[in-house]
Amino acid sequence: MRESRPATAPRRGTALWHCLRLGWIYLTHFELPALRALLSRRTRDVHAHEQLFCRLSHRLLTAGVEKAGFVLERHNAPPSIEPGRPVVLLVRHSGPFNPQLLALLACHELGRSLISVGRLLPALDPALALLLRPLRVALFRWNRHGPARAMRFLIHHAQRLGPDDVLAYFPEGAHMTAAGRRTALKALHTSDPERAAWARQLRYVLPPVTAGTARVLAQAVDADVVIVGHTGLEDPLGCLTDLGYPSTGDRRVHLNWWHTPAAAVPREPAAAAAWLDQRWAAMDAWIAHARTLPPPQSRPDPPVTAADRGGGPVPGADCADHPLRTPTTAPERPQR
Repeated sequence: MRESRPATAPRRGTALWHCLRLGWIYLTHFELPALRALLSRRTRDVHAHEQLFCRLSHRLLTAGVEKAGFVLERHNAPPSIEPGRPVVLLVRHSGPFNPQLLALLACHELGRSLISVGRLLPALDPALALLLRPLRVALFRWNRHGPARAMRFLIHHAQRLGPDDVLAYFPEGAHMTAAGRRTALKALHTSDPERAAWARQLRYVLPPVTAGTARVLAQAVDADVVIVGHTGLEDPLGCLTDLGYPSTGDRRVHLNWWHTPAAAVPREPAAAAAWLDQRWAAMDAWIAHARTLPPPQSRPDPPVTAADRGGGPVPGADCADHPLRTPTTAPERPQR
């Protein structure tokens, strides 16, 4: 007797349909409006380009994503950053619309100016390439030298962060897929077998490239660090590639913030690397928890914490007191 498929697993055709809808939404809510605006304005004013990028990114990831049938669930509010304090923003690398996600988080949610890197794909996305040209968002060909050039750009700007800047990027260095996970584990097994054993426990995130991020944190000594985890929008891509985990099929996009003030961020390379691994393990556990949550209407209210009452995390607490923010099942990184 053939085993029936789980009710929550979407059929391949349904996932493909959602992929096509997301592509159409991207075209109508970002690509074409950006091209129209750029051709009509004919300006290279940096502020105008950044405002346009932020506005269209917000439109794409709110009204557009909802029109495609997805629901955004924010598990907590954006952190309250001290005025005049620069930010290093580290985000999980998964799903579509990654440049727009960084713009939404940095410009719209945190109210700051974006500095970032990305992959150069002008033939596939001409509007984005034109929109980013005057901004401090460098696009690189992701060949043998691309990641090193991107890291040099990040370190250069980490040394020069202004009070209203956000240096944002994806420390995993690649999309979270089954193939990406195998590649990362294979490289780690050669260079650091002990850390590879730890990374094999991660199911929903790739192990971050800690050496590069430790160098960034060592330069951006005055910056708070904000980490953002998200999951759900990548599920339709399972019809195109093996994500490494099954889709929930419920079309809910979960998003969560973790905030660490500058004074609590370790700057010494080994300590910073261990700290980042711990944060990524906590994110992996949070994603596992978020993907099993029932819909909000059938979910009991979470306990109110000091962080919730204040509209953001308690300084130094790093959201550790909230069950949805730092689950206790995160695998521990081996101590060196």
